[in-house]
Amino acid sequence: MKVVFHLSSDDVDDWQRAVGNVRNLLADDTVDVDDVVLLVNGDAIWAFEAGSLISTEVRALGETPVRCLGCRNSARSRDIPESDFLANVDLVPSGVGQLARLQEAGYAYIKVP
Repeated sequence: MKVVFHLSSDDVDDWQRAVGNVRNLLADDTVDVDDVVLLVNGDAIWAFEAGSLISTEVRALGETPVRCLGCRNSARSRDIPESDFLANVDLVPSGVGQLARLQEAGYAYIKVP
């Protein structure tokens, strides 16, 4: 199974819920997981900054097979330099474009919240 979690909210509780959902999926032995992506765009882009309120949790995802992808358009529109993002975060040109590609490739889509 391939899964993409999508987060676009700037609410810290939503950020924590997203990371919790990702961890719950990884811990579920009844699900055969091939690939997991946490993709953020819009106001949620702040979650992937090194100084965010959940940066410790996002950094810890780097020790799992989860790919953290952020929208470069969202970062640019908020004047966040790429150097401000955590090391385990990769920026994609467009969050919505990446979501479309992942869904076309058969990824299950989970919107958080």
